[in-house]
Amino acid sequence: MSSLDSNDTLLQNPLIKQLQGVSGTVSSLTLFGLMALTCVDVVGRYFFNAPLDGATELTQIMLGIVVFAILPLVSLHEEHVSVDLVDLWYPKQWVRPRQLLLNGLMAVLMAVVAWRVWIIADFMAEYGDATEFLAIPYAPITYFIAIMSGLAGVAFTCNVVRYWHRTEVGSESSPAESDTY
Repeated sequence: MSSLDSNDTLLQNPLIKQLQGVSGTVSSLTLFGLMALTCVDVVGRYFFNAPLDGATELTQIMLGIVVFAILPLVSLHEEHVSVDLVDLWYPKQWVRPRQLLLNGLMAVLMAVVAWRVWIIADFMAEYGDATEFLAIPYAPITYFIAIMSGLAGVAFTCNVVRYWHRTEVGSESSPAESDTY
């Protein structure tokens, strides 16, 4: 958990809690489905010499859903994979400005990503793009990716607001000092 998560009123908001629940549930169920799909495909392939038709396409789609379904939740809690080589020597009074800058930059970048992916989804819907074997249309999945990217941008914006309203000097801790390692 990030330094923002302790005693945070935003995370107690019922709408935020519901969005977190939906995000985690969709990602978890899709990951479970991916596991079941892989097991069925492997058993069919090696024991019955009959692989599951379209397993590759379904795996690609499900991986996209898993990654983008959980992205807003990961962004809100700042639980991204990170390399903290300099955090041990980083002055505590610079943590808040750094986090404000990084979260603000990521909010803008995710808004741009959402916008561009939405445009691509429009093209996919217009042209009727679909997977080759199972003919699953790409557009709904791409719209989902655009929406979740936009929600990740909103999560980064929430982080900016949360860091902006922190008034306690030195209360922010760097990821290296977090108890999650």
